[in-house]
Amino acid sequence: LLRNTPVMTVSSFSKLFLISCVARNSIIAQAFTSLQHHQIMRHSRPSSSAIAATTTSSPHDDTNVFRILCLHGKGGNGEKFLKRLLPLRTLLDDNNSLANEKRKSDNDSLHASNISIKWEALTAPYKISDTDEAYAWWTMAPGVRSFNADEYIGFDESASNVMSAVLPSKSDSSSTTTTTPTEYNYDLILGHSQGAILLAALLATNTDLQRSNCSYILNGAAWPNPYKKALKSISEQTDHDVLKEETKMLFVMGKNDTINPIESAKQVHDCYQTAGLDVSISYHEGGHSVPNGRDLDSERALEDICNFI
Repeated sequence: LLRNTPVMTVSSFSKLFLISCVARNSIIAQAFTSLQHHQIMRHSRPSSSAIAATTTSSPHDDTNVFRILCLHGKGGNGEKFLKRLLPLRTLLDDNNSLANEKRKSDNDSLHASNISIKWEALTAPYKISDTDEAYAWWTMAPGVRSFNADEYIGFDESASNVMSAVLPSKSDSSSTTTTTPTEYNYDLILGHSQGAILLAALLATNTDLQRSNCSYILNGAAWPNPYKKALKSISEQTDHDVLKEETKMLFVMGKNDTINPIESAKQVHDCYQTAGLDVSISYHEGGHSVPNGRDLDSERALEDICNFI
């Protein structure tokens, strides 16, 4: 092609014009690349290091570990959420230590098995702040709330992340093996705010989670509107081998919650209660946050959560 291309004479002015065009295009390309990088960083999926974990003690037998998975609310992350749960973790650890001592006493043996509690927390995949480590499980249009939204943009990715943690053998979509309850990674899943809404929708739509022996705590939950049909159909479900009646759920509701009013959480509660699950509620006088034990009422709510666990 080059051999057949006519040779053209370019004036000095044309040369300058061409050089300026090339320089301008280079600047535009660099800016576009920078913008792409910014968008990727803003909405990137966290690496496996986004799974924050802490263990209260180190048992000799790993089968005696009670595992809890925590799902933070919008604007949080796994590490920060575990710190916010410190009052609950401390109280549960103290109660568990007393229970371990009682088990030793009842068995009259120093070799009685201890039970330790391992807390882990996932970080949501969508970063919503350039200046803070704030993440969300999905995004929505401005002014839209989870309880009236028509769509959770990114829900499928978040659901996949959670199920990959709960059930690693199913993270490979080509897997056709049947999973037994002992292969599930967690005994209990605790969700707060958007994390609780995610959990409510996921339990209504994911048969693998329905088959698990997990228990669930939903703090500050709200109605997951895009999945209302799945939730409403739960009460009509006849195949109880899927969603087990012995599944236990605790809803923690703050009477002064102005973010997700308790009427919305009660809708979710009623669906699962109608389905025949073992569902209970712990009310407290606080707002949207997880009870922190700083007053008698909040301390009582923490005790309710510990007793459920």
